[in-house]
Amino acid sequence: MSEVTAKIPKPVLRGLHNASIKRNLIVAGVLCTISVIATKVLYVDPKKQQYADFYKTYDPNAHFERMRKAGLLESVKE
Repeated sequence: MSEVTAKIPKPVLRGLHNASIKRNLIVAGVLCTISVIATKVLYVDPKKQQYADFYKTYDPNAHFERMRKAGLLESVKE
């Protein structure tokens, strides 16, 4: 019986907590970087382009006149 236990190496527990913390911090940093890049590329850039496309043809005076004729502006006389 003692021969079997002698063959199995003891687990290395010294510094295990620090090693796991280092690994978890590296993984968290990589995942955060990936998520930031994905959010920028998949959400922010298309949203900026949509705003740019909208304001290329937007006429605020025409919009104001359309709201005034519809009676939505109480402080502006018709």
